[in-house]
Amino acid sequence: MPGSIKDRVAIAGMGCTKFGERWDASVNDLLVESAYEAFEDAGIGPEDIEAAWIGTTTQSTGMTLSEPLRLQYIPITRVENACATGSDALRNACYAVAAGIYDIVLAIGVDKFKDSGISGLSDGGIPGPGHNMMAGASGPPPAQFAMLATTYFDRYGLSDEKGKHMIGRVSWKSHVNGARNNKAHFQREVSMDTILNAPMIASPLGLYDCCGVSDGSAAAIVTTPEIARSFRKGKEPPMFVKALQIAKTPRDGNFYTKFDYNHI
Repeated sequence: MPGSIKDRVAIAGMGCTKFGERWDASVNDLLVESAYEAFEDAGIGPEDIEAAWIGTTTQSTGMTLSEPLRLQYIPITRVENACATGSDALRNACYAVAAGIYDIVLAIGVDKFKDSGISGLSDGGIPGPGHNMMAGASGPPPAQFAMLATTYFDRYGLSDEKGKHMIGRVSWKSHVNGARNNKAHFQREVSMDTILNAPMIASPLGLYDCCGVSDGSAAAIVTTPEIARSFRKGKEPPMFVKALQIAKTPRDGNFYTKFDYNHI
């Protein structure tokens, strides 16, 4: 029987850059900034790291991390998993510690889009078979998720007005949080009226329902609970991992006549 990861792994230190249009910083700068803030928070140095996982969609190999941090002869795994890239890097790091393979590891993410020469995200193509997760779906993510939203409204009996208001609350909440975080890209609250009446991107998704494109990096020092407690003496207690979960499908929904267009 599979075991549980609950309380078997702890986060002893964290670091985060300011997110936004970071024309002033390279990928290396962002990685160093977040990693060294995490090192300082945990009270360790890069020489204490036994392995690392880097989540990124714009960089290609583990050397993206080893070079700026001068990490010498340790395994570094580059993770890319679309919108789950950062959480998947952390998931892999946590399971490596929980398995007893390593004691202290680094999970870090970085992306830099703003000086790529294009507006928005590039279309690097989707690996795998040529069919899409939804019949006839094409174009950028807002167009695909708009199909899911409208079908969700229909299935659960929501009017367009009520459904759009429900989605808008997510953006409203995020802007409330961003206004209280000096490292957030967007640092002001936005009213529900502004969100609901914003320019339409892909109905029912408006401007504020779609993610901004940002540069930034975040890092976590992942270790055992015992080591984390020793690092955090005299500080705030460490954070303990209670659960980690990720799920994928084979993207074959469009082959089934009963596919509900509510699940990816």
